Amino acid sequence: MLLITLLLFVFNWEKIKGTLEATGFVEALGTTKVAQEPEAEKPVTEPAKGDGSKEPVTVPAKGSETPKPAEVPAVTPTAVPVAPTTTPSATPFTTTPAVKPAPDKDVPKVVSPPTVSPMEQIKATRVAVLYLVRVDDDGAISRHEVKRTVAASDSPMTDALEALMMGPNTDELTRGFISLIPTDARLISAQVRGSTAYLNFSESFMYNRYGIEGYAGQLKQIVYTATGFSTVKDVQILIEGQKRDYLGGDGVYIGKPLSRASF
Repeated sequence: MLLITLLLFVFNWEKIKGTLEATGFVEALGTTKVAQEPEAEKPVTEPAKGDGSKEPVTVPAKGSETPKPAEVPAVTPTAVPVAPTTTPSATPFTTTPAVKPAPDKDVPKVVSPPTVSPMEQIKATRVAVLYLVRVDDDGAISRHEVKRTVAASDSPMTDALEALMMGPNTDELTRGFISLIPTDARLISAQVRGSTAYLNFSESFMYNRYGIEGYAGQLKQIVYTATGFSTVKDVQILIEGQKRDYLGGDGVYIGKPLSRASF
């Protein structure tokens, strides 16, 4: 059947060709459609602003469309085997620790003395009136008033008595003054009640190597120095916080307050 059909097509080709040409089928079949290109953009001159000059302005042709960029298909990354790399072994190294400076334990810190104004220096000291004794060539003991600059505090009577307990200074010794108060005796406390000063001494105050005259002399020094203040009229002697009847056994009576009139 195919052979017969082919033979009929060959013998009638001229007739078939004429019919196809007459109907325009050949042109329609053999002509490929060519996409019409958009007309080139023609510059259109429009007056520029201000000076009246004309500049070309591009106006897109009718029917033309801006071609869209072709879509790029997403590419799935393919895992590529990577040959394992051999990491060289790290060479051990030693970190030197920071050395902290040793504290200056043996270096004494120099502390500047506080600056004291002349007015503060005057307030830090006061002139105290003390009573010492002098032994004459014939052995007579006499009482003498001396003035000495002492450290000042809120208790001027205590300041004066503590200075007296220290004994005479170099200048006073040069002038022949001495103290009959035992050198190892100390003032424990001093308190004023009313017009009486209660002076508490250590046990060493009880013993005087100069005898009865020495006991009387040391009491005079204490009583006269304490009563040099206007608020003190007499003195009660205490030994280690207790009242005693006599100073030095059966020496001088101290069981009651002593004033300057007691001697």
